[in-house]
Amino acid sequence: MSTSTTITDRPQALSTPGEILKEEFLDPLGITAYRLAKAVGVGETGINEIITGKRRISTAMAYRFSYALGTTPLFWMNLQTDYDAKSFDPSGLKETVHPLVAA
Repeated sequence: MSTSTTITDRPQALSTPGEILKEEFLDPLGITAYRLAKAVGVGETGINEIITGKRRISTAMAYRFSYALGTTPLFWMNLQTDYDAKSFDPSGLKETVHPLVAA
């Protein structure tokens, strides 16, 4: 049984990093996914997958976004890490993980 969490399982108040990218940067600045893709040197599909929550923001992409949008790489990496931690469902892990050291 898979313990991964999909976007449809997440709490409504939790925004994906891609939603933040679109709503806080692209839309207000009038930048399209195509324009951002060209500016950072990647395909438009990858940007759209980040925006729709189908792809994570990698470390390399965090650097690309920081250069293009005047932020820091840590801003994007922290958004992704926070989202991952808050949307992950650890239930069921104790059933499949066996401790190697005493707690």
